[in-house]
Amino acid sequence: MMKKLLVVWKSDNDIDIHSFIVPYVYNSKINAWFSDIELLIWGVSQHKVTEEPSIQEKVKNLIKNGVKVYACKFCADNVGATELLESLGVNVMYTGVFLSDKMKDPDTEVISI
Repeated sequence: MMKKLLVVWKSDNDIDIHSFIVPYVYNSKINAWFSDIELLIWGVSQHKVTEEPSIQEKVKNLIKNGVKVYACKFCADNVGATELLESLGVNVMYTGVFLSDKMKDPDTEVISI
């Protein structure tokens, strides 16, 4: 059985976002490197998404290509990003249990950047 992947995106660094996070998640999905690809936008990365339309377009493209994208509701509410993230198609929810369950799942790889 092929593993699943959850990428926890917590960086606001442009190099991380444009040269690793988005391309790796996208290529993992379109090349089926994992059986399921999920992206969790967490913390400061949510604020970065609200500030940059180019990143918003990249998030929408990931969703359009079948990546499941989530954001932490606690973080989103704190930085005023909830409405924008939801408008992009991001599932905004409380993520403590979600992330903990993924970390305990032997069939899921979790990486954070």
